[in-house]
Amino acid sequence: MASTPDLQPGSAQAVYAALRRRFSDGAYAPGQRLTEMALAADLGVSRTPVREAIGRLLTDGLVVPAARGVAVAALSPIEAEHLFVLRADLEALAAELAARRQAQGHLAPAEVDALDRAVDEVEVAVRAHDPRASAQANLALHRAIGAAAGNTFLEETLHRVWDRIAVTTVANLDDPHWAGAITEQHQAIVRAIRAGDAEAARRAAKAHIEAAGRAYKPLT
Repeated sequence: MASTPDLQPGSAQAVYAALRRRFSDGAYAPGQRLTEMALAADLGVSRTPVREAIGRLLTDGLVVPAARGVAVAALSPIEAEHLFVLRADLEALAAELAARRQAQGHLAPAEVDALDRAVDEVEVAVRAHDPRASAQANLALHRAIGAAAGNTFLEETLHRVWDRIAVTTVANLDDPHWAGAITEQHQAIVRAIRAGDAEAARRAAKAHIEAAGRAYKPLT
């Protein structure tokens, strides 16, 4: 493959950022083996920055040691349960803070309109029966809500949680029953944010993530 345009050869940070993007996009499957040689060739860089980036991914819990390299970490059922408990509270807080900022006039109309568009993009991808596009659009919406909360530390924590879940999000959004339910739930969250109703936003976000946790099928 051609080298990734935004990578500067020799930069472990750039390689790490590129690999994190791939994890968040659901580009890798649970248990998939990743080797320094293959990743270096894929990204068009030397093996040294890839080795350093893999070390950071190990620390993040996104990969685990495997024969001749590492493998994409898969969540066990109990790990998924624990992660969704945390995620429900984090995303409830993010929606609440976003709604409070809206009520205080700190969210620009364009930011709120962008949330509505993000909801529509998830629905379009779901209706097209495209799990990969659905997963990417879904994550983009949740990231937008996280950004609207205006709390950098909360947003950073959410990114770590989202990345751990992303590797199986594509498979889960291939479930027509769950995929069909998320649009209404997303609309409820964004509607509450637009109204500046912090409590309603918190409840809608928490209910949505709790429902996602019940529908989630860890792939081990």
